[in-house]
Amino acid sequence: MTQQQILQIVLPIIIVLPILYFRMRGMGKAQPLKLGRLWIRPVLVMAVAAAVLFLPQPGHHAVRHFLVQDWAWLGLAAGLGGVAGWQWGRTMAIEVHPEQGTLMVTGGQVAILVLAALILFRLGLKTGLEVEGRAWHLDALLISDALIVFSATLFTLRAAEMYLRAKKVMATALPR
Repeated sequence: MTQQQILQIVLPIIIVLPILYFRMRGMGKAQPLKLGRLWIRPVLVMAVAAAVLFLPQPGHHAVRHFLVQDWAWLGLAAGLGGVAGWQWGRTMAIEVHPEQGTLMVTGGQVAILVLAALILFRLGLKTGLEVEGRAWHLDALLISDALIVFSATLFTLRAAEMYLRAKKVMATALPR
């Protein structure tokens, strides 16, 4: 391994670990959940994902055309991302603040561990593709696109699950 390859592996870990640590400490505290704004992040993530997949990339003048098997891989990534996002949303504790009557959300430690696992998987995949990608005839761009689709559906379905559950929590908390 060259020094540059080692830096490509170690540098993201050095940057990501402190961020995950501070995020993990903050997730144990209840924070307000603004139900009316819950849709903003998934829409932005889906828009960026669509732009990356369907607009011409820098240095290329044509839009990439996906083959049938490419769509199958992207569909699998979307399905797995949706399942992971739904489960991640279920790990978030949603309750109504007893005094203020507002929704509060507390993130689960499992969610950060899932995020850390995804980051480590991506780093390992990137390193593996650099080392063995050509020998295995893997399409690095398709794998990158699949990870984008996975992430976009993960965040979208996490928000959808939280929204649906928050509506139920609010309905049961309001006196009739």
